[in-house]
Amino acid sequence: MKKFVVFLLLCFCATLFKITPAYAEQTSYFAKVQNNGVFLCSSPSENSSLFEIPYSYFVKVESVVDDYYKVSYNGISGYVKKDKATLMNGVPQNPYANATFKVFVPYYLYQNPSQNSSAVAIGTNTTFTYYGTKIGEQVSSTSNIWYYASATVDGATHFGYVFSGVTDYLSNIQINNESFKVISDKDLSSAPNSELKRLSTGTKIMLIVSISIPSLLILYFLIKPTKFIQITKSRKQIKKDRKRVHHGDYFEFDEGDI
Repeated sequence: MKKFVVFLLLCFCATLFKITPAYAEQTSYFAKVQNNGVFLCSSPSENSSLFEIPYSYFVKVESVVDDYYKVSYNGISGYVKKDKATLMNGVPQNPYANATFKVFVPYYLYQNPSQNSSAVAIGTNTTFTYYGTKIGEQVSSTSNIWYYASATVDGATHFGYVFSGVTDYLSNIQINNESFKVISDKDLSSAPNSELKRLSTGTKIMLIVSISIPSLLILYFLIKPTKFIQITKSRKQIKKDRKRVHHGDYFEFDEGDI
């Protein structure tokens, strides 16, 4: 019985060893922005653009949605048109532009690139994280450029737009020269460890059941060995009793019972 339990345990561990790496060791895929005028959109539509992604940097690809990649850029989720970003098989060291700025007057972080939209008040000593630019309301006679950015106020991080004319300095954005082998959507969808190969709900349920049942059986075998021994002895005794033959006033026993 113990050998059987050990055998089950070994089989179960081997199953886990084969199943787990296929879903735990996932590969990240990135697409490079190799032209100006490439926008991150909040939905798979160019009418929902959030900001222009800095030239030469990358977006992290999560899946394919029609003519778009579902992506994230420095923590901001969105969509990028497939024909405007080059899918590559590699992980860049610096996928996102590292740029910050401050404002030289008390200002606001606007929900849209317009001073008529809702806003959060920002002080002059606050550092903004820069993500990209967008054409918006022309606040001054010389500029209509807004920065999409984030800022932390009273422990909470807020996202929105700041008019470029009130910023004191935007840190220099270097060109990212990292490049990798170009791949297609077919390469992406066929990759065995790709993040795009997410488990469906039905597969997750089957995986949980296939792991749970052997676990419960093995646990029961390990915790209740005495119970199985008692059942086995009882069955043997019943077999012996059946071998006894009754002849009137006496019992006839098998030689093995004497």
